[in-house]
Amino acid sequence: MRFAKAGHRAATVSALALLAGCASLGAPQAARTPPLALAPAALRCEVAVQQRITVQLPGRPAQQLDALLEVDAEAVRLAFFVVGQGVGRMVWDGWQWDKDLSRQWPAQLTPEQVLSDLQLAFWPARAVQRAVQPPWSVEASSTGRRLLRNGQEQVRVQFVGSSAVEIVYPEGPFTLRVESPGGSRLCAPAQEPS
Repeated sequence: MRFAKAGHRAATVSALALLAGCASLGAPQAARTPPLALAPAALRCEVAVQQRITVQLPGRPAQQLDALLEVDAEAVRLAFFVVGQGVGRMVWDGWQWDKDLSRQWPAQLTPEQVLSDLQLAFWPARAVQRAVQPPWSVEASSTGRRLLRNGQEQVRVQFVGSSAVEIVYPEGPFTLRVESPGGSRLCAPAQEPS
């Protein structure tokens, strides 16, 4: 039992250290990215899904963590787990945050950036486009989305098959892959605004 706990702790610290490294490598980039903070109701449906997040840095083994995502008209709720151990909980009600992050949670990885990436990838494209102001813009296509600043790509979301999206920071050396039921379409097509 002692070895199992040590293994869980090592896996947790390893995954969070990797996320901290990603966040610090991308910190200048993230600082230039306007955080999206759309109202939960802008998703236009209720969702409760389990997601697997894979962080990939060149030349290093991929690291994974699990997330539970719930969205309704009142809140976006996220809980993160590494090898079954809870490492963070975040709730966004459209106005303020309620968060409970473990001591190992990387300070560089802010709830605001997590929410921004999540909304860029999954919220309806028109809601996202309306939320950004010049010099920022969002381009959406059937294969993904791009967040641009003065026409220069800052973040790219690629829809991968029917169950995943990849979030790429062109100036950062890492990629996030988020696998969830329905891939980029958390809501049924009939529920998404046109």
